[in-house]
Amino acid sequence: MGKTVLIYLLGTLSVFAVINFNVNNALLNQSSSSYSYYAELRTRDIGNSMVEMLTSQLADSIQFRVTSPTTKNLFGGQAVYTVRDTVVSPDSMVKISVTATYFGQTKKMVSMMKKPGSGGPVPPPAFRYALFSNGNLQLSGNTEIQAEEEYNANVHSNGSVQLSGNPEIEGFVTYVNQYSQSGHPEIQPNQNPDHLPVTNQISPVPVPTFNPDDYQSIAQQTYPGNFNLSGNNTVTLGTAQNPKIIYVGGNLSWSGNVTVTGYGIIVVKGNSQMSGNVRFQTHEEDKSTFSLYSVGNIQLSGNSDMYGQYLSLHNIQISGNGEIKGSLAAGGQVQMSGNGEIEYIPANADLTSPIFGSGQQTTRPLKASSYYE
Repeated sequence: MGKTVLIYLLGTLSVFAVINFNVNNALLNQSSSSYSYYAELRTRDIGNSMVEMLTSQLADSIQFRVTSPTTKNLFGGQAVYTVRDTVVSPDSMVKISVTATYFGQTKKMVSMMKKPGSGGPVPPPAFRYALFSNGNLQLSGNTEIQAEEEYNANVHSNGSVQLSGNPEIEGFVTYVNQYSQSGHPEIQPNQNPDHLPVTNQISPVPVPTFNPDDYQSIAQQTYPGNFNLSGNNTVTLGTAQNPKIIYVGGNLSWSGNVTVTGYGIIVVKGNSQMSGNVRFQTHEEDKSTFSLYSVGNIQLSGNSDMYGQYLSLHNIQISGNGEIKGSLAAGGQVQMSGNGEIEYIPANADLTSPIFGSGQQTTRPLKASSYYE
């Protein structure tokens, strides 16, 4: 009898111990879950509060920027933030990025703010793309169209787009007629906060046009016929406040070790061919400093880095292993082959307004375009 009672007591104690362990474990898990939930809410509060603070500073001064990651202690946690210019599809915006942390929890918030319209000059729509074609657009080989992280290197064709080989595009691809691809093309915009389709059929984009003869009288330098440069020559342009205009009544041909310095515009009545080792001593990261507007075809070849914004009212052909740092627009077709690259740099309205007009935008307030975390 005594042994039976002892076994019963031991069994009862074991069951009690298991139940007690499970209850304590459940309470512990519940406490841990509650704390984790609280930390997550706290992290979101820190991030959202930092976004609101930065938005307020931006509203007070549209020039406010924080280009390097900066840390601020807030509500017992931390917020690391940047405020940078960016271009999305292809509107001009300010990107607010915040990464908030609180006791092991991390949240990232991104707010895209449309800049107020200043009423200042803006480039024609075709110049707001890394690559624009009024006709068909063909990219083949290992071509790359890229941009710094704050920009999208967008591509558009008023005809059809055909990608073959291994082209890489760090932007959106839009077209009017058809889109086709073969090989292994990669389309990945740097900025896509609304998760839009990377290829899309849209309405035609207007093509800018001009008559070079209209600007012969205001050009600071004129060539009635062809303008040929070869060997070690220098093309000296103007300043940012007073860009120089050069008129060419025939064809433009550059080859050899040509050096370009200063800010300026070259208008060409015929075809334009640039090859060899062209060097641009004046260039900026946020806008082009050189522009070439040609009625005839533009052919770019060689292995040098070509800076600037280029427009042909006919066709553009790009070959070789060089890099175009700027933007390209064609009133006809575009063919790009080989291992060439386009690094998108926004077109400079100060270099388009003398030829195509100012295109002044209407005034608008600072406005949130999208917000996600």
